[in-house]
Amino acid sequence: MIYLLEDNLTQQKRIKQYIQHIHTFTSPTNLLSAVLKDKTPKIILLDLEIKGVIYAGLQTAQLIRKNDIISPIIIVTTHCELSWHTFQHHISALDFIDKSQPESVFAQQLNSAICTAAQVLERYDKKSPNLIAIRNGAHLVQFDLNHLSYFSSNKGTHYINVFTRNGVSKIRNTIKTIASSHENFIQIHASFCINRDFIKHYLKSEKIIELTDGTLLPVTRKFQHHLIQFKTPTIRA
Repeated sequence: MIYLLEDNLTQQKRIKQYIQHIHTFTSPTNLLSAVLKDKTPKIILLDLEIKGVIYAGLQTAQLIRKNDIISPIIIVTTHCELSWHTFQHHISALDFIDKSQPESVFAQQLNSAICTAAQVLERYDKKSPNLIAIRNGAHLVQFDLNHLSYFSSNKGTHYINVFTRNGVSKIRNTIKTIASSHENFIQIHASFCINRDFIKHYLKSEKIIELTDGTLLPVTRKFQHHLIQFKTPTIRA
């Protein structure tokens, strides 16, 4: 399933000529209602400016990510100067497509992004459950390792966030303890621990790691050796 948030009917028609079976919305509220009801992973295309509000698309993406960290999000906009906000807002955008490109370039990038997004969803669907138990205070809770991408600290609390296919959960634990609880987990920052199976690229010079779902996370010097120790195959200078 593919969803599109675009309030310009001309742009809607433009995109629909390249993508069949797409559900279009002109209102963030209506789009959110539809995608949150649809519990299956889907591909979501968002314009950044809706009805004159430049950050409407980013705000919509943030609300989606609170419940769904798996569905690929593709930004389609004229506001390319806002691309860095996708990292700041932790929306894990798979691609950022400029509407003002020549039509042939626009079409190629759009089709490529949709194809990549479909491959991401296919990989998730094919994996058999790999359940692991993680401590939540005095209790244990189960997570599917195939769908658990990373952990982040929850500042000012004794809880951490667990990012999975089904959304974000909070458990009572620490990043340090999580990192030592399973061979797949790698601490990359005082606030972040990742599942090594979700590593796409490690950009060493920029001290940033990219996960397979498009998430970008910082890597601090203190923890760089962890990536070398795990022999990460996708290190880029």
